[in-house]
Amino acid sequence: MRTTKRALLGLALAAAMIPFAATSAQAGGTKPSYNHSNPGTCPAEYLCAYMDINYDKAKLPIAKFKFDNPVWSDTSQRFIVGYDSSWFNNGIGTSGSSVMVFTGNGYTGNSFCLDKGWGNTWDSVANDKGHSNLWIAGSC
Repeated sequence: MRTTKRALLGLALAAAMIPFAATSAQAGGTKPSYNHSNPGTCPAEYLCAYMDINYDKAKLPIAKFKFDNPVWSDTSQRFIVGYDSSWFNNGIGTSGSSVMVFTGNGYTGNSFCLDKGWGNTWDSVANDKGHSNLWIAGSC
C-alpha cells in the first residue's frame, strides 16, 4: 500500500513538472520579454539594438542594422557587440520583414526572432551576446 502511494505521488509530481520543463526549455532557456511598443528611436527598415533593457541606449548610441550581418564586429555598429540588451525590429517592407538575432557569428548559437513592429526588451540568454542578424521572409 505504501509503495503504491509513493508511486502515485511520484507520478503526480512528474506530471506537475511537465509544464515547467517545457517552458524553461524553449529557445535554449531564453525567456524573452516581447512587446509591440515602438520605442520611437528606431528608424524605418532597421533592426535596432540598445545597450540596456527597455530600449535604453545608456552611454552607447543605438546600433542599426538594415541588412544581413553575419559578424557584427565587422560592421560600423561593432560598438554594440557584447553590450546589447534590447532589440526592436522596425522592418524592411513586406519581404524580409522578420529578423533573427544570434548570439554567435555566422548565424550560430542561441537566437530569437522578431516580426516587424515587435521588440524584445529583455532576454536572459541573449543579453550582451548579440553577434549576428539575419532577415527572413514572412513571420517568425
